[in-house]
Amino acid sequence: MRYYLFIISIVISQILTAQSGNTFTISLSSGVGMTKNTTIAENKPLDNLSNIHTALNFGYGIKLPKNLSCDLNFSIENMSYFPYPKNLGGWNTGSNLGSELGAGLRYKIPIKNNALSIGLNGGVRLTGFSNYSYQISSEFSYSNTYYLFKKVNPFMKLQLSYEFPLKNKDLLGIDLSYRQSFHPIYSMGHQYSGDFPFFFVGTYTYSGNSMHIGLHYTWTKNKKNAEIASFMLDSVDRKAAKKIMATKNRFQSSKAILIQLHQGGFMNQSKIMNNPDKVFKNFSGPSSSIRLNATVGWKNNWSFQPGISLDSYWLWLHDQKYGTGYSGTNLFNLFTVDLGMKRRMLSFPKSNRYLCNLNGGISFSYLNGSGGGSGSSTSFDPNTGQVILSYNYSYQYNNKIFPLAYVGVSKDLRLSKHFLFTIAYRHQFGLSRGMVIPFDYTAANQSPVYTKIRVNGNANCLSVGLTYRFNNKRIIVIDL
Repeated sequence: MRYYLFIISIVISQILTAQSGNTFTISLSSGVGMTKNTTIAENKPLDNLSNIHTALNFGYGIKLPKNLSCDLNFSIENMSYFPYPKNLGGWNTGSNLGSELGAGLRYKIPIKNNALSIGLNGGVRLTGFSNYSYQISSEFSYSNTYYLFKKVNPFMKLQLSYEFPLKNKDLLGIDLSYRQSFHPIYSMGHQYSGDFPFFFVGTYTYSGNSMHIGLHYTWTKNKKNAEIASFMLDSVDRKAAKKIMATKNRFQSSKAILIQLHQGGFMNQSKIMNNPDKVFKNFSGPSSSIRLNATVGWKNNWSFQPGISLDSYWLWLHDQKYGTGYSGTNLFNLFTVDLGMKRRMLSFPKSNRYLCNLNGGISFSYLNGSGGGSGSSTSFDPNTGQVILSYNYSYQYNNKIFPLAYVGVSKDLRLSKHFLFTIAYRHQFGLSRGMVIPFDYTAANQSPVYTKIRVNGNANCLSVGLTYRFNNKRIIVIDL
């Protein structure tokens, strides 16, 4: 507790004094950690499973004396794990999204023009979904894998970084870190039986201890401060010089061309077309997308915006009546072409500011090839062993096209002269029936219900990415 109070006091004092050496850092990192298992049955050995961490990290560095700095950190992390062992049905993966808050101290050791940094951070990982289960059943056997996640997980992290200065005085660095968690991130139990009652196979525990490697980019403001100083030589005070520089750097030509690479996710909507007893609920579940698009300036703040993306669609089911939870499976990957327009809204020419971008257009998603899949699940009452809910579905596809319409909003935040950080949201509407999946379920020994599930592309999408801006020169016309 004293450690955190000490860090908080340093942060407040340094923000109030507003030292010019403060920095902002963004980084991407990936790490791996191993589970530990306890094997009960000799004929069903359990393998240690790896957990893959990928994270987008943000940091604010507050300069302290003697090459020290205080770092404030925030991360969005996705952890991929394995819902059941490979010798009990084959590999499959699940994921858990969490966020991290932390703070720490970092010491920089100059090495010629470069620098080696040693940092010690403390923080807490906040986990989303608190539990998860995965079931497999057949005529002769049944297995159930269930996860219990810790919602709050304190940790300490030791990090080494090697940084290289760039021409614009910013820093590019390579990171290597080790994270020590104080509580397990999750515990997992596996049950297997050829007949009732259950025969307990074993457990896994993931401590959360992991190794990570990553890249980071740090904005030092050194080049900006030098440019401001050059304006101050012309008897302009610092406040006025900063305003001139900000207005200059915010300028975007109406003929500018922007290339954007986005990584994000969307909440894909599945609709039960006939559900009289309301056992299942229409549910939006997470899917993933990677998108590349261009913005070609036209006139009056309008731009053309073509793009392509690869979207992974999942089928999500939500039982809201018997409490067996959520289940999801990957349906297919769609190649999508966007034809859209963008308009910069509420622009202020004197300051080169604007509020946001409005986007809209149509998309054509193409499912190349042929194939299909199926799924089933059976849930049992743990006390009586009786079936309380079971369902089945199957589907086939062959060169399907999904036409969509979309509207959205985005905002570009300038990182440097050419690079922008972009955050974008869009809502897309399916314009066709899409894929209709036959689906039947039996609840509590009642008569089977035969219905269908429709997936036509309706989704809410959120993405972040980097934008590179070309052809941003101001055109000056001289009348003779």
